[in-house]
Amino acid sequence: MTSGNAIRNRLRWLSLAADIALALVCFQIAFAVFFWFHHYGLRLTGERLDWGIPLALLAICGTFLSLGLYKLEAYVSRPLHLLTLFKGTLVALVITAFFAFVFKAPVVNDSRLTVFTAFAAFFALDSLVRIGLLERLYRHDVRERPGGSLVIGVAADTSVLAGRCRELRGFAPVHTAEPLQLGRNGLDVESALLEAIAAAEPAPRQVFLDGPSLGFKTTFDLIAAARARGADVYVTGRLVSPLDTTRLLLRLFELPLMRVRQDPAAGDGVSASKRAFDVAAAATALVLFSPLIVVIALAVRGSSPGPVFFRQNRIGLRGRPFELLKFRSMIDGSDSAPHREITSRFIQGQGASGVGLGYMDNDGRPLYKLADDDRVAPIGRFLRKYSLDELPQFWNVLKGDMSMVGPRPALEYEVVAYKAWHRRRLELTPGLSGLWQIAGRARVGFDEMVFQDIIYGYNQSVLTDVSICLWTVPAVLTGRGAV
Repeated sequence: MTSGNAIRNRLRWLSLAADIALALVCFQIAFAVFFWFHHYGLRLTGERLDWGIPLALLAICGTFLSLGLYKLEAYVSRPLHLLTLFKGTLVALVITAFFAFVFKAPVVNDSRLTVFTAFAAFFALDSLVRIGLLERLYRHDVRERPGGSLVIGVAADTSVLAGRCRELRGFAPVHTAEPLQLGRNGLDVESALLEAIAAAEPAPRQVFLDGPSLGFKTTFDLIAAARARGADVYVTGRLVSPLDTTRLLLRLFELPLMRVRQDPAAGDGVSASKRAFDVAAAATALVLFSPLIVVIALAVRGSSPGPVFFRQNRIGLRGRPFELLKFRSMIDGSDSAPHREITSRFIQGQGASGVGLGYMDNDGRPLYKLADDDRVAPIGRFLRKYSLDELPQFWNVLKGDMSMVGPRPALEYEVVAYKAWHRRRLELTPGLSGLWQIAGRARVGFDEMVFQDIIYGYNQSVLTDVSICLWTVPAVLTGRGAV
């Protein structure tokens, strides 16, 4: 573990422990003051069961997690830290008050003012502990690792980022490096950029990579080089914006970017937390959608001759094949040759400059899938538009062949056509949804889709998966980007 990860973990757990301890203390103080003021004698909340207190703890921890207050970056800017802390405390107060008032928690029956007093005291004490104590740990780490930041990309596109880094504690001094050629998609990284990372002394604390100007494979090569030197790595660009789930980085650096959390190639597959989320989400979805699944099955059966379900071999994690399950959306026995041809052109990058594959949507934008396919059954187009044909894949998630979030599972002849760097997406368990799903679906080029798949693996977490699943819902309901 690098020293950067060590200080991150230390701040994360100390911040969480401080929040829980201070919340308990503040509620005890608020109750003690209330009973003393009303001459009831000194009493503590621990003398009786009060489920309002655990509710407040859950509200605080959940809200703070969603706002990024357990990230190291929260300690980089004191004004932003205090502002986010105030916002998180206020949101947690509203959540706690709502449920406590509606369901008449004992803490409310005693005094509604007690709840507000406890949260006010919590904000004051938590601010003192975070700024006065925990921030010192970060300042100490900055003194121990004074490497500053290295920003790699076209100066015209990274000037705002470099200027922002100079203003933040622990990010200065700032050095820059520019590529000689732009957007070297599929090509190896320029040696001068690798040298800029390897020769930096002291080793940089942070390395920022401008994805749009560097190209996809170059970005991955530079991630590996920067992590080898123990640096925190950030990638900027439109394609990575959904991975900043807390929006803390957007507020801090004033542009869309994400932080690299891990190397997907270094893992053994799905983590325990991701698998637990997959099982819970898939099981819940199958129960909730069971009436709809029955209706669709009957509609598919009556729309055209053939089986209800379509079964197909796909390539999963580490290249292992599995059987994918979908509702049949095509006429039974359709020839796959047209799809093979369009897939080959798609993977080889034809249409990557914005002209698509010769197909356009109703708004004149390029499509990267076969449009007006005669093989689609009468009900199939509707099912595809709203991704209803994919509902049976929740069963694949339960079985462990797929995850809720990940790359779309590839066909065997697709993998044969892959370029070398495309194969990195096989290091991830295929998913029911992904960044491509919320970015435009059929309007996303193949290289962009693969980049988003791989970069997701560098940033995967349960919070990321929940965020992507939530963003998928409006994309599916509106049929945005489908053909």
